[in-house]
Amino acid sequence: MDLANYIYENIFEEKEKFTYLYELLWSNLEEDGFVITDEAGNEIDAVFKAIAIKNLINEFIYRVYDECNDTSAEEVVECLETIGISEDEIIEYCKNLGGTDIVDENDEKTVKNAFESITETLADKLLELFSADDLFDYFFTATYDFEQDFTFAFEDVDEFQAFVDSNTERLDDYKEEYPAVMSWIEGGMIV
Repeated sequence: MDLANYIYENIFEEKEKFTYLYELLWSNLEEDGFVITDEAGNEIDAVFKAIAIKNLINEFIYRVYDECNDTSAEEVVECLETIGISEDEIIEYCKNLGGTDIVDENDEKTVKNAFESITETLADKLLELFSADDLFDYFFTATYDFEQDFTFAFEDVDEFQAFVDSNTERLDDYKEEYPAVMSWIEGGMIV
């Protein structure tokens, strides 16, 4: 199984306009070795982290646009079961994950706790790889409908980044408009 393609096609393709944001974040995480998709045995970890990215973006959307976009631990289980990972393997992964509260006799809660822990770890890693300003700019550019202010059509990640780089002043205005969101990012994006 090609795990990288599965993640792009089944997790990241949910909303096409976020494609380049997902690609930018994921490729940096892969380059750093934080996610591994080209070696067997990393499926559970990679799927948890991919859905954690969605979780952070959905939390950003909630904070900026007041739109509820739930990403849940159940989605992690569904994706993993689709690729043949058993619930027992998922629970074992969660139990072996450091920093996760294990709830005996409540596997659902254990998975939820693991998902929350991984989301926090992923947020820390993103803040290590990118500045808080850059993350705001990338998240905002991917989620905002700029047609009223700009004309654009991104063809790849490079064009996405070029758009962000060439519109820093305008994006700074949005940061001033959403100081609580900027504080959330700077504070570690705790969901």
